[in-house]
Amino acid sequence: MKKYIKNTVAALLAVVILITTYIPVFAVGQPSSYSTYSNSGERDVVCTTLDGTSADDYYTGSYTYDNLSAQSSTQLFTSLRTLMSSTHRKVTSYSECRDFATRTDSENGGNNIVMIYTSYSGTYSEYNGGQGWNREHVWPQSLGGGNTSGGGADLHHIRPSESKTNSTRGNKKYGNVNGGSTATGNLSGDAGGTYAGNYFEPLDNVKGDVARICLYVYVRWGSEWGADSITEVFQSVDVLLEWCALDPVDTWEMGRNEVVENIQGNRNVFIDYPELAWLIFGKSVPSDMTTPSGEASNGGSGNQGGTTNPDSGNQGGTTNPDSGNQGGTTEPSVCTHTSTELRGYVAATCLSDGYSGDLYCKSCDELVSYGSQLPSDGKHSFGTWERTEDGSSFVSHCTVCDVEIYMTVESVIATVDSDAEKVLLLLTLGLSRSEALDAMSK
Repeated sequence: MKKYIKNTVAALLAVVILITTYIPVFAVGQPSSYSTYSNSGERDVVCTTLDGTSADDYYTGSYTYDNLSAQSSTQLFTSLRTLMSSTHRKVTSYSECRDFATRTDSENGGNNIVMIYTSYSGTYSEYNGGQGWNREHVWPQSLGGGNTSGGGADLHHIRPSESKTNSTRGNKKYGNVNGGSTATGNLSGDAGGTYAGNYFEPLDNVKGDVARICLYVYVRWGSEWGADSITEVFQSVDVLLEWCALDPVDTWEMGRNEVVENIQGNRNVFIDYPELAWLIFGKSVPSDMTTPSGEASNGGSGNQGGTTNPDSGNQGGTTNPDSGNQGGTTEPSVCTHTSTELRGYVAATCLSDGYSGDLYCKSCDELVSYGSQLPSDGKHSFGTWERTEDGSSFVSHCTVCDVEIYMTVESVIATVDSDAEKVLLLLTLGLSRSEALDAMSK
């Protein structure tokens, strides 16, 4: 009997080995395939494979990873822009970014919408529910194109956000914050990050998402939407790459990439191959980084024999000071910072403080001096008010920062003094005479 059991176990082991050798096995928690209609991924489950995605069909010919990674950083930058632009067959409108959120930002194929920063799972109807959720330009408009078209209405860029967190985030640059205040959501009450001065630091599990979105906007749109330099929106290239590594791609982020590709045709290449973020700045890919492709473990040598991207700090192929003695004994000369330029200027607006900008040396790219905070005026400038669909409130865009402002009838009429002005305002907003009198009696 014992011999029979031993032989049976051996036979079963042989079958298991055969199966695991010839049938592809998906890692635990990885979808066997992704839906192209609604996001079928899951937040905070690290994506460890491109299996089940459309990536193989997207990166073909000269756009395979092997071909791309062999290019110089400037060639790579151009190739990625060409790839993402040429496959971008549908340019969405700003209103479509709201409506498509039920597909792009759902979770596990559900109907709720996951907010960026707080990760609150809300409903579509909460968009119009007073102080609900709105559309976040992850790369702030005032630091980019200043509009809601093109790069300002790209599904890879626009994300739903709790409106209070969105307003608090304002147009601050992304960066590491010491101390600071907590940005909370109005629907969830959850923390969505911290802010101080002109910097906003999202939660750790959102940092990679933010970095990869900004990289997409920078490479895909560039000066076409005013996204000329990654340091316009990030504290530094090093912080951006630090966040990319800290918060690896999760299956929800990959699921979103699949849905957006189905809608508008292109993919965010930095989700499929985070390694490319290092290569466009002429830096070596960290070999211990977890990525969907697994290419990081193969190593990356950074700039492959060409000039580096302007944001990388290394200008014109000069030797990195950390690279050791390059065939000589002469000590490196000390830069005197005779030529400087201002970077990171942000105008103060509405509820967000501005920043006077930091002074950098144009020769060695070293920070010479920090700027200072520019205080905001503490209030929005309202445009035309429109009544929401359910009639419970009114919505207006701030003419300065374009944040959507929701106010109740009572709050709107409180902005004028006399009863006659209040009645006239209510009638102008579309209330009937009886509704206006009812509002005035409260």
